[in-house]
Amino acid sequence: MKTWRKYDTDHSGFIETEELKNFLKDMLEKANKTVDDTKLAEYTDLMLKLFDSNNDGKLELTEMARLLPVQENFLLKFQGVKMCAKEFNKAFELYDQDGNGYIDEHELDALLKDLCEKNKQDLDINNISNYKKSIMALSDGGKLYRTDLALILSAGDN
Repeated sequence: MKTWRKYDTDHSGFIETEELKNFLKDMLEKANKTVDDTKLAEYTDLMLKLFDSNNDGKLELTEMARLLPVQENFLLKFQGVKMCAKEFNKAFELYDQDGNGYIDEHELDALLKDLCEKNKQDLDINNISNYKKSIMALSDGGKLYRTDLALILSAGDN
């Protein structure tokens, strides 16, 4: 989630072309590779063609997740899980058992198990544990806030 927040500079919930370009430039710099602006633009276009599955010219969280090196990408497991805003708010309040405004590791266990059941996904305890670790590694200090969870679950406005 930190990577997402860093590059979604306009907080639109998407990574648009310029934001993707900044992400790719930073990744290339970390690999000690420099490219000129023309090559960077070509590379950005190529990444959009490869990862923008709905061809809207921007990356959603699940599309961007494919670019990120997560051991076993938990986001792709829940791709297609959609909730309206009302369902999402109810779910958040249900799993935020202590009402502190975020979901911690223990609360996340119950959420993941229920999500797997709801979406008829057969996941054993080890997989749930791995997903939990992946999510918490991306969370803000072990705290999964409402906006982070909304991005993961693609909560809509309905």
